[in-house]
Amino acid sequence: MFLLSIASLGLVAVAAATTPLKVVKIGTTPDGTTAPIRGWNSWGTQAGKYLGDDDYNEGHVTGICDRLASDLRGNYKLCGLDSGWSVGDHGDDYGRINYDSNKFVIPRFASYLHGKKLLMGIYIVPGAFLNDFNKTIEGTSTKISEICGGSNGLARCQLKYDHPDTQKWIDSNARQFASWGVDYIKLDFITPGSNDNGVNLPSDESPEVQMWHKAIKKTGRKMTLAISWKLDRSKPYFDIWRANADSMRVDQDIQSYSHTPFTDWSRVLRTLTNYLEWINAAVAHYDTVRTHPNLDTMYVLNAGDLSGLSLDQRRSVFIHWIGSSAELNLGDDLERPDPQGLALLNDRDALAAAAFTANYPMQPRNPGSGGNAWLAQNAWIAGPSPAGEFIAVLANYDDAGTKTVSASFGDLGVSGRYTCFDVFGKKSSTTSSRLSASLNGGQSVMYRCTRAKH
Repeated sequence: MFLLSIASLGLVAVAAATTPLKVVKIGTTPDGTTAPIRGWNSWGTQAGKYLGDDDYNEGHVTGICDRLASDLRGNYKLCGLDSGWSVGDHGDDYGRINYDSNKFVIPRFASYLHGKKLLMGIYIVPGAFLNDFNKTIEGTSTKISEICGGSNGLARCQLKYDHPDTQKWIDSNARQFASWGVDYIKLDFITPGSNDNGVNLPSDESPEVQMWHKAIKKTGRKMTLAISWKLDRSKPYFDIWRANADSMRVDQDIQSYSHTPFTDWSRVLRTLTNYLEWINAAVAHYDTVRTHPNLDTMYVLNAGDLSGLSLDQRRSVFIHWIGSSAELNLGDDLERPDPQGLALLNDRDALAAAAFTANYPMQPRNPGSGGNAWLAQNAWIAGPSPAGEFIAVLANYDDAGTKTVSASFGDLGVSGRYTCFDVFGKKSSTTSSRLSASLNGGQSVMYRCTRAKH
């Protein structure tokens, strides 16, 4: 239980934070959206073979994704297919990526999902297939071997980005995806970033991201482009990601790669520290970021035996994924919902908070200084908006022990008199001084604060 203590002290002067608050926005992404995508991605259960190869097929996944429309009330729309939906070692007659019809008939599956008002997502990796070197790129006389260098270690080649027909090969794939009804493309294994992957990727695949963005635009179909995994955050590359991708991963996979549990608290903390580095870079570089962070799949729906997280930790995951303006893609087993997890995910106040942070990602504001370091007990703020509204998060990341986490308005970088609503505690208090909560290890609290009426 949160022991909320928000002092109501009237209008008083608030000391300035050591570090002034710079408000950053996400803004409109390259595909023209203003909110991060929400749904489910299959890798969360595939990674440890919980969802085995025999069950990863259209018949089974259809039943899983039906739960997005029923149990999750259509609040989470993406049904994302990760690795294994496509033929893994060759393309079609033009060398285009093709679905494995023994598992999925993608146009049929996409049509079914659209009928449920859901979205269809697919997973791809860089490069054309090594086995397709003698095939001709659609609409050209160019062999795929001509746009290829050596192997990238993924049964595919390292593309020659300076060849004029490399763009045409990518265009041909994007057209095919659009014709199938694809809504979301996860492009994995992009460099520079996290290169410890045991394959042979080129050191700089940023041109591939730019080419996919151009190809998607040419189709005329809105398709979200998400790039993975831990992307370089230096400004030259961040500039490229924000101009071409709708979301970018901030860390390596959150999965435990065991059958169960799917993850654990240490992996959550690693992801959150990487988000902190991401948002600090974003604040330093931009006023408007134009791409959402991707913290990988979140585990909120399933109880601890599957998720690896306590209810307090699952609530903290949800709070932080919302606060960071991240994609809200579940990795859970949708067929084994926990009632408390369902209540969290369908909480109207939480979803309303997500609508605010869609444009205002939270940044760290250390209690006592307003700094931006990682602390075991920390505070975050999203906003404020021009109307003065902001969202604040207080968190205790320790594994055990109860701590009082308190952030003054000076720490947060705001001033004035606010009514602050505890999103999950469902209580409001008015203050002009600070937010404070007594939190057990792994607990967090989220406040939505609006200017108080006099």
